[in-house]
Amino acid sequence: MRVTDKMNQSQVLTNIQKNRSELSQLQNQAATMKRVTKPSDDPVASSKILTNRTENKNLDQYEKNIFFAKNFLETTESTLAQLGEAVVRAKELAVQAASDTNGGLPREMLSTEVAQIYNSVVEISNRRLGERFLFAGQKTLTQPFNREGEYAGDDNEIRIENQKGNFVALNLTGDRVFLGNGVGKDGSIRPSSETPTTVDQLQQQKLAEADRQFQNEQLEENKLETRGPASVGRIQTLGTKDPVTGGSGVNIFNLISGLEAAMKTNDKYGIQDALEPLDQALNQINMARAEIGGRVNQLNASSEGIQKTIIDNKTVTSQLEDADLFQVMTDLNRSDAALKGSLETSNKILNMSLLDFLK
Repeated sequence: MRVTDKMNQSQVLTNIQKNRSELSQLQNQAATMKRVTKPSDDPVASSKILTNRTENKNLDQYEKNIFFAKNFLETTESTLAQLGEAVVRAKELAVQAASDTNGGLPREMLSTEVAQIYNSVVEISNRRLGERFLFAGQKTLTQPFNREGEYAGDDNEIRIENQKGNFVALNLTGDRVFLGNGVGKDGSIRPSSETPTTVDQLQQQKLAEADRQFQNEQLEENKLETRGPASVGRIQTLGTKDPVTGGSGVNIFNLISGLEAAMKTNDKYGIQDALEPLDQALNQINMARAEIGGRVNQLNASSEGIQKTIIDNKTVTSQLEDADLFQVMTDLNRSDAALKGSLETSNKILNMSLLDFLK
C-alpha cells in the first residue's frame, strides 16, 4: 500500500490529538482527584454515584427530623420531670397535713404552698418550645389549658418520618398527661389515633372523633354527683376516670385544687383520700416519661443506622469516583512522554520541503 504525505499528516495529527486529549484528562484527574467528573467518564459508576448522593440527601433530611424530634421530646421530658417534682411536693404536704402531729403548722398555711403548686402545674401545662406548645396536640399555636384546667388542644400526635415509611410521634397530648384520658389501669398511656395520610383516613378520623364526642356527651349526662375530698364550694362528679376514686386516669388539676380546698377547710379525711390519687398521678407522669424515653431510644437507634448508611454510601462513592493518585501521576508522565515523542516524530516527518524531495 502506498503511503502518501497526506496520510502521514493525518496520522500525525490524529496521534497528537489523542495524546493531548489523554493528557488533558489525566491533568483534570490530578487537579480534581476524581476519576469520574462527568457521566461519559463511566456511565455505570456515574449512575451508582448519583444514586448514593440522592440517598444521602434523603438521609440528611431524616437526620434533621430526628434532631428536631429529640429536641422536642427531651424538652417535654424535662418539663414532665418538673411536673413530677411538683406532685411529689404536693404529696409531702398532704402527708404532713393528714397527720395530727404536723409540727404545729395549720393546714390552712400548708394550703398556700399547694396553691402555688397548682399555679406551677398550670404554667408547666402551657410550656412552649419556641412558638409551639408542648401539650396541645396538633394545635401547637393554641394554649392547651386555661386557669381552670380545661383542655383546648386535640388528641392528635405530631409524627415525623425518621426512616423511609417509618414515623415517630414527638409529642404527648395534654389531655393524656394532665387529665388522664387514654390512660389504662396499669398507668400506661394508650397511643392516640394515627395521623391520616390520605383523604379516606382523614374522613374516617373525623367520623371517629364525632362518635367519641357523642359518647363523651352521653357519659357526662350519666355521671353521678358525689363528694370528693374537700368538695367545698363545688360539686365533684364521679365518672369512669374520676381522679378521686382512683379510676384509670388522674386529673392532676382537680386533684391538686381539691387538696388545697381540703387543707383550707381543715378536712383531714379529704386530705387522706387524696394521698392514693397523688401516687397514681405520679405513676401517670412517670409512665409518660418512660414512653418519651423509649421514643428517644428509637430515634437514637435510627440516627446510628442513618450515620452508618451515610458512611457506607460515601465509601462506595469514593471507590467509584476518586482517582488513584499514584496511578494518575504514572499515567500522566507516560502520556506526557508520548506527546513529546509524537511532536518530535512529526517534526522530522512534516518538516520536509520540496527541495528535500528533489535531492
